[in-house]
Amino acid sequence: MSIEAVIFDMDGVLFDTERLMKAGWMKAGREMGFTITEEQLRQMRGSSRDRSAALFQKWYDGKVDYDQGRQIRSQYVKEYIDQHSVPEKKGLKELLNFLKKENIPVAVATSTRRSTASRYWELAGITSYITASVCGDEVAACKPEPDIFLKAAQALQVAPENCLIVEDSINGLKAARAAGGVSCMVPDLTPYTEDLLPFCDYVCEDLSRIISLIKNRSSL
Repeated sequence: MSIEAVIFDMDGVLFDTERLMKAGWMKAGREMGFTITEEQLRQMRGSSRDRSAALFQKWYDGKVDYDQGRQIRSQYVKEYIDQHSVPEKKGLKELLNFLKKENIPVAVATSTRRSTASRYWELAGITSYITASVCGDEVAACKPEPDIFLKAAQALQVAPENCLIVEDSINGLKAARAAGGVSCMVPDLTPYTEDLLPFCDYVCEDLSRIISLIKNRSSL
């Protein structure tokens, strides 16, 4: 079955912003006196503010103010992007140009709120490539629930099973699988491991590799 549309996560997939968020959380930890591990960050990636706040409550027994830490993290990311612009992931423009040429519609489904996400698209000059978008403040249930991908597929008017869903996080991959889409992991800070096999139909080293994936699927 050929791919009729592509739905992208944003942070860690389109943009190299997960690294910035990690550095921001580390800064928050230093300033507020708490330690956050890579495993804890992995559990938060791709998820919502409310779910991450609940994880903080569980991890730190209410002794660390999640909102304060998130504010430090967000300010760190904002200052970096204000100075350097948004860092693009390898192969982004190559893939988007291919999809546009092939008339394959694109959606972005991100846990990030729309005001932030749309600013990133504008900075990177990719707004015109995006047919539809769903942001974290526009769905009731966050990843790993499938709502955001189902809503994106509906906006594209393409059945979920005909959508290639590109993700980098375990929460996102679980959501993609639950939505019934064709899931593709492009590893970022979270590496591909065998425990992710049930949630991945494909693994691509970078975005440019998705071009051959789509061509091969179309020829089946």
